[in-house]
Amino acid sequence: LKLLPEIEFVSRAAELIMRLDAHPGCKTTIPETAPMAEKCFEAIELYNPRVALAIDDEIVTNDLSFDDEARIYVLTGPNRGGKSVITVALGAAQAMFQLGLPVPAAKAKISPVSGIYTHFPEGADDTIDKGRLGEECARLREIFASATADSMILLDESLSSTGAYEAAYIASEIL
Repeated sequence: LKLLPEIEFVSRAAELIMRLDAHPGCKTTIPETAPMAEKCFEAIELYNPRVALAIDDEIVTNDLSFDDEARIYVLTGPNRGGKSVITVALGAAQAMFQLGLPVPAAKAKISPVSGIYTHFPEGADDTIDKGRLGEECARLREIFASATADSMILLDESLSSTGAYEAAYIASEIL
């Protein structure tokens, strides 16, 4: 009985990988493991597994590389352009790798991280006392207080509740 949660995890993980591999254009791979000190994330034809399973069409893939040349990416573009989709794909691939699962990509080389921290838009539940910008800044402070040099931090639409000048100032302080 004590092993049931682990058996369920393995069973559902295997089902997920089989569903992804059966989807048109989707591949999964067991990534090459790089040392944590290398801080490497390289993926060829990376995709968001949730999106892939929600549509019948072939999906759009992307190549991503985080290494000594680039550790920070800032994605900009129009609404519905895929910025959030690829950000989630990156986090999902890292989490799946750390769980020992194949990742949603054709090929990958990934270093383990000490933690995966995310800052995605939330509802307005906690904005009464601080306002939306105050709530976002409080969440960002928690992330950066907990993160280490070996952490992955994914921010999506952070600081969108303020003007461009203020957002640029706060973003430069964060970077």
